[in-house]
Amino acid sequence: EEVDYSPKFNIILSTKNPAVQLTPDLCSRVTLVNFTVTPDSLESQSLSNVVKAMKPELEKQRESLLKIQGEQNVKLRELEDQMLSKISACEGSILDDDRVVDGMEVLMKEGGHVEEQIAKSNEVMQQVDQAVGKFQPFAVVCRKIFVLLEALRDLSFLYEFPAKLFTSILECVLERHAETEFSSEDARIVALKEDLFREVSARVGRGLQVDDKKVFTILLARVKGGDVSLDGVETTTDIVSMITNTFGANYPWEGRALNDLASVAEFDIGPTVPLLLCSAPGHDVSGRVESMARELKKGLSSVAMGSPEGFTTADSLLASASKRGDWVMLKNVHLCVEWLRENLVKKLQGLGRGTHKDFRIFITSEINPKLPTSLLRISDVIVAEAPTGLKPSIVRFFSSISKDRFSSPVRNRLYLLLAWLHAAIQERLRFVPQGWTEKYEFTEADATHALDVIDSLLEGCGRDQQDPDKLPWDAIRKTLQLGVFGGRITSQVDQGVLDAFVSALFTSKSFDLDFKVVDVPDGPVFPDNTTREKCMEWIDRLPVYSPPTWIGLDADAEEERDKRVVELIQMKMIQIQEKCDTDSSS
Repeated sequence: EEVDYSPKFNIILSTKNPAVQLTPDLCSRVTLVNFTVTPDSLESQSLSNVVKAMKPELEKQRESLLKIQGEQNVKLRELEDQMLSKISACEGSILDDDRVVDGMEVLMKEGGHVEEQIAKSNEVMQQVDQAVGKFQPFAVVCRKIFVLLEALRDLSFLYEFPAKLFTSILECVLERHAETEFSSEDARIVALKEDLFREVSARVGRGLQVDDKKVFTILLARVKGGDVSLDGVETTTDIVSMITNTFGANYPWEGRALNDLASVAEFDIGPTVPLLLCSAPGHDVSGRVESMARELKKGLSSVAMGSPEGFTTADSLLASASKRGDWVMLKNVHLCVEWLRENLVKKLQGLGRGTHKDFRIFITSEINPKLPTSLLRISDVIVAEAPTGLKPSIVRFFSSISKDRFSSPVRNRLYLLLAWLHAAIQERLRFVPQGWTEKYEFTEADATHALDVIDSLLEGCGRDQQDPDKLPWDAIRKTLQLGVFGGRITSQVDQGVLDAFVSALFTSKSFDLDFKVVDVPDGPVFPDNTTREKCMEWIDRLPVYSPPTWIGLDADAEEERDKRVVELIQMKMIQIQEKCDTDSSS
């Protein structure tokens, strides 16, 4: 539809998402203006910040000279404009007009004087630049790190590390060394460089997934100047050893994260920077925040998101806590992506100097590609991946079951069987394509649904639910095989594996003494007594590492998986290195 509009009409569109993808049709109709920070501008800003912190008198002199040079150049252009104006206004011969000739002489004298001043200031500026140039290699390192952080965006939607984050890291490093005495400027620069790499790894590493931490750290070693190559590396243990040899044993390449949550809350984030805790489905980390708040005696208000009531409560808590200096935690925000984009991000961006210095906001979410980029860019992100292995998975699931459900030994034993089945199904996902032919989306919700199914089938047995031989085993097996877990499986081979697991576990023999959960020589034996306390004791005695044979795989499955992980790390390194080289050359 055509609409009449005024010739004076203008429309300005803006976005705070530097990674936004504009369609060719839109690009052809607008004039694009890019205000994002470039590597060159960040290098210049870093140099200025370093000189200002380490040599404040030199930076003042440099700024003063830049100001004088600017004023002198403006004055020179004004004189040139005046001269051209007089010439253009002259009628007849210029030499016949004495006023023009006299005015030209005055302007030429003033111009000569200004040019002399510019030449002198240039000489002084050269001396200042020579002194500042000692910090130039450090600024180049800052540029390379920033380019690397920008390139990480190609690995995951989670990896948004804006220039503001890097600048805050740099300022933190400079502040720590501002009052320190060094034997020479070279020694100062070496110390700054070492501390910068440590702080970048600690602050950025916590926002990366496990394998990507290794990719980032090795590429960071190359930025530092090390000749690091993965040629000949066969296992992830070799990669970790390489990182340790390059940076040292205590280098925080895995990030300063949940184990240092109090330090992160106090020093790394501020009242206007939320801490976004992203975790795998079913891995709830909100308890860590609540525990920390109790230890530090902080007032923490929590609200579960996903409903209109939660939105209203969250708005009220943010408004009051930001003034009082309390803490707020918004749980499971992946359930309200639109509210994040339309409300929360705007509120966070509106927080300013009036915000109480002790105010903190914590946000928990599942790893979800629908999370707004704008939220990721203004947040400090911790990626909290669930520990791998059978034992951690069983502990998570069994701890999530309400104590009220453990009403009888028979029911408790079925719950323990289900916990083992769910853990084995989840653990096999680590070994795709050996464990499963594809990465199925098995979740904690499947196991919770299975609990309800077992309870429902047991209720239908009446008094017979206490006799293992009279339990509805066929109904339990078929429901788990075809409905709860089997409903996500698309391969006949995988269906056969699931059927075998369920049939081996959910049988009346599981109530026999010394029942082995896995038919292998070192397989664990179920406890005789299945009260909730005895079940938890049995789980606690399970080894931290469980061999692949416990989930029906060959003994060498771990080695094969390790080789695939190393290959994936190498592919990612090549991808990011090419991106960094392209950005650096451009």
